[in-house]
Amino acid sequence: MLKEIREWVVTIVVALVVVFLVRQFLLTQFVVDGASMAPTFIDGDRVFVSKVSYKMHDVEHGDIVVFDNKEGEAYIKRVIGVPGDDVKMVDKEVYVNGERIDESYVSYKGDSYLDNFELSDLGVNGEIPEGQYLVLGDNRPVSKDSRQFGLIEDDQIIGKVFLRFWPFSEISNDFSD
Repeated sequence: MLKEIREWVVTIVVALVVVFLVRQFLLTQFVVDGASMAPTFIDGDRVFVSKVSYKMHDVEHGDIVVFDNKEGEAYIKRVIGVPGDDVKMVDKEVYVNGERIDESYVSYKGDSYLDNFELSDLGVNGEIPEGQYLVLGDNRPVSKDSRQFGLIEDDQIIGKVFLRFWPFSEISNDFSD
């Protein structure tokens, strides 16, 4: 009986250590709070975030990232501009390096408090500097994003969203539209 209890305790401790290591270094979960990423993600959706993804490759256009806001809150947004890009929004359309980008994932383009902006509005002259990114929510009229708080930095990024796992009926890893 004592041997069986010891085996159970060892099994539970090993499982807890594995869970701790995975959450600390590989991935974590994030609960979407609010409507800034609708319709891609809605309030209450749960996603897995890879913490190691950007150790293997660079942040890319269209990636959905979770990052620490400088106020301590974590946000989920889509990467629109990467280092070296010139980004502007004209009449609710986003242009990266002079080319209008296809944003089929943006369903809500109603009146926004910032339908037009340029990097200079964020205090950036020219291109996005190295180690910084411009992020926008998919629900532009309500999203608090780089248009308000500016560019985010490498060290703010927690990781890349790679899977929505809740609700079960919406399990997906395709967030392109």
